[in-house]
Amino acid sequence: MAKKKTNNKTQSLKTKGFDPVQPRNATGKALVLVEIICERVHCVMYDYAINTVDMVAENFGDQIEIQTIVRRGDIKNAMRFLSLCKKAGKMLSVPTILINGDVAFTNVPHPDDLTTAIEKYLTLSQDTPILKDKKNE
Repeated sequence: MAKKKTNNKTQSLKTKGFDPVQPRNATGKALVLVEIICERVHCVMYDYAINTVDMVAENFGDQIEIQTIVRRGDIKNAMRFLSLCKKAGKMLSVPTILINGDVAFTNVPHPDDLTTAIEKYLTLSQDTPILKDKKNE
C-alpha cells in the first residue's frame, strides 16, 4: 500500500508540472563551455548545481554551453570524467564545475561568483586572435 501512495505522490508531482532536471549536451559552438560533474542524474547536488548554472546561463545566451558529466553514466561520460581528473591532477569531487576544461568550483557557487568566472573566460576567449579572425570572416 505504501508503494502505491509513493507512486501517486510521484504521479501528482508530474501532473502538477514538475519537470526533473535533464542532462545537458553541448554542441561545441559556443565560446565558453561550462561542465558539471555529478554522481548521477537527479542527485540533490546535481539538481542544485545545474539549476544554478542554468540561472546564470540565461544572462549569456548562445555565448556559453552547458555539458553534464555523469560519473555513473555511460562510457563517454566516464572517459571525459577521467580525462578531466587527469588534467586536474586529482579525482574531482561532486559537484565540480569546470569552465573550458579548467576547474572553477568544487562546490555549488553563488550565482554572482559563477557569473564573474564565466565573464572572465568570455573575455579571454574574445581576446584570442584566432577567435577574432573567425568572427571577422
